[in-house]
Amino acid sequence: MRVAPFLWTLLAFATQAASDWPQFLGPTRDGVYAGPDFAETWDDRKRIIWQKDVGEGYSNPVVSEGRVILCHRLGTNLIVECFNAADGRSVWRFSHGMKFQDGAYFDSGPRPTPAIADNRVFVHNTDGYVACLDFKTGDRLWSQRTRSKFGSSATWHGSVASPLVVNKTVIVPVGGTNSGGIVAFARSDGEVLWQVTNEKASASSPVPATIGGKAQVLVVTRTALHSLDPDTGQDYWVWPTRHQSSGNVYAASPVVSGDSLFLSGWYRLGADLLRVSDGKPQVVWHSDDAISTHYANAVIFEEHIYGFHGHAWERGGPNLRCVELATGKLAWEQPQGGSGTIIRCGRNLLVLYDTGELHLIEANPKAFKSKARLQVVGRTTRNYPAVVDGFAYVKGPKKLVCVDLRQP
Repeated sequence: MRVAPFLWTLLAFATQAASDWPQFLGPTRDGVYAGPDFAETWDDRKRIIWQKDVGEGYSNPVVSEGRVILCHRLGTNLIVECFNAADGRSVWRFSHGMKFQDGAYFDSGPRPTPAIADNRVFVHNTDGYVACLDFKTGDRLWSQRTRSKFGSSATWHGSVASPLVVNKTVIVPVGGTNSGGIVAFARSDGEVLWQVTNEKASASSPVPATIGGKAQVLVVTRTALHSLDPDTGQDYWVWPTRHQSSGNVYAASPVVSGDSLFLSGWYRLGADLLRVSDGKPQVVWHSDDAISTHYANAVIFEEHIYGFHGHAWERGGPNLRCVELATGKLAWEQPQGGSGTIIRCGRNLLVLYDTGELHLIEANPKAFKSKARLQVVGRTTRNYPAVVDGFAYVKGPKKLVCVDLRQP
């Protein structure tokens, strides 16, 4: 059987599902962990295997071949650091100067999550710096400065999108004004293979999808949701979004379920379920009171959506909700728990709250049920864990922690 070229990258990531977490949202870039089940009792502090002091940033750790890669910031330097996954020992460190200041004078990054592919680490920094490093040594192989090259316009929080590696390309929403809104770099040498749109960047990261048998890349700009040919950047279709500004943007990525797409954002953007039919998106439902996510992706499981509805500093804070996929109707909500990130693991949800507390919650549309909980880092944490073979690698405020969630 001949496999379409675009799918080789996805198949390569998928085969690593039980042993690697090499990119944003995991091997299949959908926030799904496919490894061994977790224990359901976490009251033993010995579950924290090691912890390391690191810098600031909401960039998430990624894991491949027994190594953890983390982008963090120390002073005025972006640090890309490689740790031994077993004991936290530092293997190599790459440093690059940065001066970015967050528009809200909050955590100033880095925020994009690196990607590991073909023994290379692909980095997108908050200041628009794109680099490719050798996975074994940390040596820089190539780099690009998107702000000077493309005249890019970032969000209040800088350049936030995590790079997507597809076939021979590294796709990054740059937000350039000279037909550089979305750019594909050659992963071999950083050459620009294609660049499209004059649209500014949102804070959402691109995701791959196969809909109607057609492989595509979904990218949310500050103007529209684009479905692109990954090899050329040509639009298959475009769906205009609600108005976004520099500080009020989509941060979550589209979530794909069959021929349906769930797109959600706070800042009066609301939630939309789209269905792609005959190559065109159609709105199934829109709601401002279903799951309007602030920064983290929702997940879809068995015809229900689980996610955080609300902003950390508005209207009493966010609630964890479950809604029906087909209608957006509320099934249940857990109020005043704070915000967080969600990874699906079998029939459970691994939730890292912004308080730094890790929960195992049953993915059950009938009721909220927290099975286990453990304080692993401090407040304010907005990172996703990397989850590999029952271990969770968690980045908190100036801490990187390895937690053993395996069954006895």
